[in-house]
Amino acid sequence: MREWLDTLHWSAAIGFFWVVGVIRTSIIYSLGRLAAAGGRHSQKIARLMRHPVYVQARSFVNRWGVLAVPACFFTVGFQTAVIITTGFTQMPLLRWIPAMLLGTLIWGVIYGTVGMAVVWAWLENPLIAVTLIALLGAIIVLYRLIQRKQTAEALKKVEKL
Repeated sequence: MREWLDTLHWSAAIGFFWVVGVIRTSIIYSLGRLAAAGGRHSQKIARLMRHPVYVQARSFVNRWGVLAVPACFFTVGFQTAVIITTGFTQMPLLRWIPAMLLGTLIWGVIYGTVGMAVVWAWLENPLIAVTLIALLGAIIVLYRLIQRKQTAEALKKVEKL
């Protein structure tokens, strides 16, 4: 598949990944709607929808509404939880379809340009992946530490009042 993707013009690669994204996302959304239609009484589906990832996805969708759909395509893994949640909560198709088309276009651009280069590099040299994951982890830890410090400072200011 790599050889075939490498022969594609960048616009064709983006189009290919966009179509893949539309199909995949539509199937996941449909599964969410089907689960909502017949699965509200199922203990297994109820237990799945209480999983922390889906609780977080539901909160994200409730907070951002239709904007959650294109935004989730900047993530890996979380996007599936968000899309199935939009189906489970039965987001209206008139809102969901344009948001999904935009999100899958974003996803197509990412994977049709730099995304697959990262995947190929990862597969060819796992040390690159380990280094990138460690760097990302360090950035997240640093961000959280800064966030906690700012929260603590804000609480001290409130206590002084």
